[in-house]
Amino acid sequence: MTKRAQNWSCDCGAFRLTVETGGGTRAMCYCKDCQAFARALGKTAMLDAQGGSDLYQVAPQQVRIEAGAAHLRVLRLSEKGPFRWYAGCCDTPVANTWSSRALPFATMMSLRFEDPAALGPVAVQAFRRDAIGYVEREGGGMGRLYAEFGRRVLSSYLTGGWRKAPFFDGSGAPLSEPRTLDAEERSRAYDAEQTV
Repeated sequence: MTKRAQNWSCDCGAFRLTVETGGGTRAMCYCKDCQAFARALGKTAMLDAQGGSDLYQVAPQQVRIEAGAAHLRVLRLSEKGPFRWYAGCCDTPVANTWSSRALPFATMMSLRFEDPAALGPVAVQAFRRDAIGYVEREGGGMGRLYAEFGRRVLSSYLTGGWRKAPFFDGSGAPLSEPRTLDAEERSRAYDAEQTV
């Protein structure tokens, strides 16, 4: 895919990014955690009928915050889970990252790009077993996702790009203090009956 800078914005437009989209991987993830994240934020409309989240994974140095950094919030579904970033102004899911910039990846929500079709077709289906109902297999599986993830991580280390993680400051601290769901919130988030 040809490299192209695309704008990304939250639902209300107060938080905006620019993302260099070349070399990323578009995936549909059906995992229970992605579904729980959408439920926790009251954003189940972002899920497809089978509970899938349309995601685009890039190296973090390809992402630049343009406006609204003060709106960034971080949610963790469990004490050791990844960081799940969202725009606190309107609770729009933004990206998933590791809890440290030392493992460089940013998995963005595809549907908020100005031109999602330009990201290319979904190349990977992840965690089909967690889907709500049957999902026909199309494209690659977890092996392809891990291979492309590994390629980007290696490139980030070789170029020093991993230090340019936009969701962390120069010392490596997250731009927002992470909050972990309590037991009651977690139970509600994982309740599949709440999926619209």
